[in-house]
Order: sequence, then C-alpha cells, then structure tokens
Amino acid sequence: MNQIARIINTAGPDFKVWSGDDNQTFLMMSIGGYGVISVVSHLVGSQIKHMMGLLLEGDVEGAASEHRRLLPIFLGMFTESNPIPVKYAVNRIGLNVGEPRLPMVPPSAKAMTEINKFLEEYDIDLPISA
Repeated sequence: MNQIARIINTAGPDFKVWSGDDNQTFLMMSIGGYGVISVVSHLVGSQIKHMMGLLLEGDVEGAASEHRRLLPIFLGMFTESNPIPVKYAVNRIGLNVGEPRLPMVPPSAKAMTEINKFLEEYDIDLPISA
C-alpha cells in the first residue's frame, strides 16, 4: 500500500490506479485508488459496487463493514489458481462458461465444497436474465 500511495501522490490527477485484487479494493480506494478490475464481481458485483459507493459517499465505516463481510469470498475464490474457482462457481449457478483449459484443471473436492458454501452464504448476482 505504501508504494501505491506514493504513486497516487506523484502521478497526478489524470493517472488512475486500479486494484487488481478484490481483497485490496477497499484499502486502495481509501488511499485514493480509482476502482477495481475484479474477478469476484462475476458473483457479487452489485455488492462490490455498493461497498465502493459507500466509500465514495464518505461512509468509510459502512464501506469497511461491507468489505469485512465480503472478505471471506474475496479470499476464498483464490484458494486455487484463477480462474478455476470462479469458473466453477459461475458454472454451478447455471451459466455454462466451460471447464478450465489445460494446463488448468477443475477445482479439488475441498475447493468445490468451499465454493459451494460461498454460493449459499452470499447473495449471488447471477444469472442475469436477458
């Protein structure tokens, strides 16, 4: 975060710093980051948007609370190499995005159990009707 803060301080207002890690979005935006390139938004996008909106409105405690609530799924979707967990989850909720391509393989049984738990615990934003 120190390096990111230095970049934000020295780069100027037209240079946008984006988070590439869902679990660091709140922290990065708190120090002046612009947004997120998200993996977990494929599952809880409106909830991430809500967290970011709270932060932009100045409700730091509300955003922090939402971040803490989402942190288990942020971390849990990376227990195996990306995109293995999110592909499994999106397939599981009814959108056929196919299996991971070699050299990646489907998630382990342990990971599937954990991902299934997240799908039950969180208000998943998909599938989106056309």
